[in-house]
Amino acid sequence: MSPITTFFAVTAVMAIAGCTTLPTGPNVMVLPGTGVSFDKFRTDDTLCEQYAASQIGAATSANASSSTDELQERYDVAYVQCMYTKGHRVPISGPFSDLEPHGADMPPAHIPPPPTGAPPRPPHDAPNSPGNLNQ
Repeated sequence: MSPITTFFAVTAVMAIAGCTTLPTGPNVMVLPGTGVSFDKFRTDDTLCEQYAASQIGAATSANASSSTDELQERYDVAYVQCMYTKGHRVPISGPFSDLEPHGADMPPAHIPPPPTGAPPRPPHDAPNSPGNLNQ
């Protein structure tokens, strides 16, 4: 092989090895929104995949040094934002919680506060009162 052929072969191999791979789809799970048909979900899914691909296409032309992981993350963010705006259920980060708070430090809202002042004294003839020892 001539030196020029070797140079072009090495350059081609380095160029191919340095290229990043574009995402082919999302790496996140999105579920259909409440009351949304599966056909509508699939249509929105296709549109949002196209939207996400267009977003990373603009990013790769502006920044050629993006890694495959960065491109996938950008793709996933654009896809999730698109699906969310169309009313579908998307993944969230953070702890799960009930709609109503609960716990020992938070009493239920329907219990009224105790009355002010001292409690009344128990009657003397009550069967379980401390003053009635004739049981």
